[in-house]
This record gives sequence, structure tokens and C-alpha cells, in this order.
Amino acid sequence: MELPYTVVFEPPSRAELRALLRMRGHWVAAALVLLAIGITCVLFAATRADAVVAVAVAPVRVSSHPPGAAVWLDGHPQGSTPVELATEPGSHSVLLKHPNALEQQFTLNVSGKGANLDAVLWRRQPAVSRLRSALPGATLADVRLLDDGDLALSIELPPGDQLEAWRLKSNSGALEQLLPAVPAQRLAFARDGHQLAYIGAEVGPWAPGNGTGVRGSSGAERSPPNMVWLASTEAGASAAVPTAAWRPPLEPTEQLVDVSWSPDARHLLAIATRPLAGGQALSRAWLLDADSQHAEAIMSLPSHVVMGTEAWSPDGSHVAFVAHAQSINALCLLGTDASFRYVADLESSSAPPLGYPSVAWSADSQQLIFVAPHQRMPGSGFDWLSPDTTHALYVESVDQPMPAALGDTRLDQVSWRDDGELLGLWRPTADSPIHVRQTDASASGAGTDLVELPMQAGGEYAAAWDLARARLLVATRTSAGDAIEFWLARLGAEDML
Repeated sequence: MELPYTVVFEPPSRAELRALLRMRGHWVAAALVLLAIGITCVLFAATRADAVVAVAVAPVRVSSHPPGAAVWLDGHPQGSTPVELATEPGSHSVLLKHPNALEQQFTLNVSGKGANLDAVLWRRQPAVSRLRSALPGATLADVRLLDDGDLALSIELPPGDQLEAWRLKSNSGALEQLLPAVPAQRLAFARDGHQLAYIGAEVGPWAPGNGTGVRGSSGAERSPPNMVWLASTEAGASAAVPTAAWRPPLEPTEQLVDVSWSPDARHLLAIATRPLAGGQALSRAWLLDADSQHAEAIMSLPSHVVMGTEAWSPDGSHVAFVAHAQSINALCLLGTDASFRYVADLESSSAPPLGYPSVAWSADSQQLIFVAPHQRMPGSGFDWLSPDTTHALYVESVDQPMPAALGDTRLDQVSWRDDGELLGLWRPTADSPIHVRQTDASASGAGTDLVELPMQAGGEYAAAWDLARARLLVATRTSAGDAIEFWLARLGAEDML
């Protein structure tokens, strides 16, 4: 049987063989290119795998007070606090939900070494209580927050020439006397609560050559406040007697008016004021070493320094304060190296503002944030008949000469949270309750209201934050301006369990 086709094989000619050999180099080159591409793909895949492994092991720990809060990381559930997570470096959103607390959002910046979020959750309804004097018939002159969570109380005894220092325990509400009655005009507490400074007269009879006598509430002339006294409270009130004293070189009619501690309690800022004609004043400041009582003059200012407005940077290198002259309230920045800066004009008033800091420092001591009316360049015109009622959020850097405006805001006061978010206070009208709003530095006051404080703020208020324990200390002045009240707002959910 014959096939329907025939296969014929003819060997290649010599010319065809030579042409095939000449193409061998091209085939080898093509093979090498393909091999290189394959190796590159394998190495790229291995590199990506290593990178994914490196990113995935960045540890993140999330805890809360109270514990047991459900955790969402970038919108994905991750269990309940406390919880150990792993995520890639960068900025992440953490949402915490607890049945007994407000739902709260945090911004977590994760480095290659990881991050830790220890959140204090807030109750849905704040507990607000009015603070009162530790002694019936005495006046609560000042209240300050201490690092351990307790409150430091300055009690003024009638007729107004003596002060006592007390501590209000945050966990039990118990009162402890730190310093018995001393002739003093002003008390200052170190943040640790173990050291006190007060402004009083020198021991012994008044020497007329040391200044002009001051008439107390009783009408009797007494020695002028020309000494800074230091005392330790570690052993209780029985041992809280003066341990050291410093007398500044005061001019005639000049008197000490305020003193404040640096964050590490190693230095004090002492301020004296001398009245001038026409209601003006000249204030001077000294930086005092608490151990050696060595002091250096670091400032002279033609205005009053408003008592209690000092806000030290965390590293103790600068202190911000408010100066008052006629109707001007000026935010100033003083360095411990005697550098000085006029930062901004705050809300004007005929009387000095309340004595709480009006700024908040960043954790790295490089910036402070505050609310103020729109600022104008020196020498620019201002229409006093049509005052600017719009305020703006400002950030001041210690290495920049002018504050930067972030935008208009309805907030009255702001404070920085650890994650960079802002907590602000505001109220729609002067008779409205105070609202606590969460926002960010770029939102210029726009944000979410968290809680409303059930209290009457009166005509004017100022506040100090204890964010580590979710507490707020509020000072209010009545509309008549004849009294100052102090309130403590407890926002933390843990203390209600």
C-alpha cells in the first residue's frame, strides 16, 4: 500500500550551515537577556517579600483606661484592649469603643520600632463639682493641678493677710494641710507637690527704708511683700516651715507680685511690679536657683504681668505669660537666657484676665498654640468702633519671629493631645454651657463636640487641662466681676467604674 504523500529529506547546503552558525551569537545573547530578566524578577520578588515581612512586624500596643475597649485599626477590628498588634509604619487611625465610655478616635504614628497608645477614655456625661475652701469662712484664692493627680489649694484667711496651702486627694477627696497660715500674698506649688514658694514680708519689724508699707484688709499698715520664701511639704504640715528665703533688690514702691516653679522645680521665676503715673506699671523678673538662691534679672517690662498665667515649656527653657497694660492683654514669651518676644495681642479687657495659662506647649517644647483675635502688623490701623470679633488659631515656634495663623475658629482655648489632635473649649453664647471639641491643627476649630460641661461659666472663664487623667480645672468670673469660682470636671470613664 502506497501512502498518498512522499517525504523527501535533503541535507542543508554548506551555505545554509554557514548562515546558521553566523546566527549563533544572536541566540546566545537572547538567552542571556532572558536569563537576566528572570534573575531580576526573582530578586525583586524576594525583596518585596522581605519588605512585607519587615513592615508586618512593627509592633503596636493599644491599651485603655478602663480596659476592655474594642479596637479598630484603620477600620478593621483588632480585638479588645489591651492588645498587641502589628502594622506597617506610618500614620494610622485607631478607634476605641467601650460600653461605658465615649467612642474615641486617635491618630497613631507608627515608626519602624513600633508605637504604643495608652488611651484615657471619657465618660458620656462629665461629673462637674464646684471646689470650695478647706476652712469655713476662708476664701479659695487659687487652685492648681499637680503631677500625681491631686489638687493644690491656696486658702486665704480673713482679713486677707494670711495664706494656707492644702492638698485635695484625687482618689479619695480627702484634704491634707501642707502649710499652716503664713503672712503671704501669693503661693506657688511645684508640680510634684513637695515644694512651695510664697511671697511675704521679711522676718522682724518693718524697716521703712526697704519700701513703702502696705495696708491690709484690716487697715493696719504691714511690711511690704519683699521676700520669696521656700518650704518643703514632704514631711507634712508639721514640718512645712520655711527652709530658705531670697530677697530681690527692689526699688522704692516696688513689690513682689508673683512666683512660679519651673517644671523640674530647680528654678523659680519671681516677678515684681512698681506702679507708675497714669495707672502704668513697670515689671521686672528674676530667674532664681532653688538650691543656691542665686538669681539673675532677665526681664524689664512696662506693664503688669498677670499672676498665674505663666506657662513653662516642658524642658524649662521658656515661659509664656500674659502682660496687661490699660486694655491690652499681650501674650509674651520669655527665655531663661533673657530673650524676650511680644507674641500676640489677646482679647482686650479693662481688667486683667483670669490667672490660668492661655497657651499650650507641644511635647518637644518647640511650639505653643493659642487662640487670639486676628493679628495686625505693628503700625497698622485699627478701627476701635468696629472691633474684629473673629478669632484665629495660632501656632508660635520658638525659632520663628511671628506666629502662624491656621485659620478662623470659634474656640476660646485649646490644648494639644499626645497624638497631635487638639481639644478645644467653646460656647455659642456667653450664657451657654462650655463644650469640649476634638479637632486637628489644620481644621482651625472645626471638629466634633465630645461633651458639654454641666456648669455655669459666668461672664468669663479660663481652664487648665490634665489630659493624662481626663480632667479639666475651670476658673470662672461672675458677670458682675466680684468673685472667682473654681470647678473640677472629671471626664474619665475609669473613675466611675
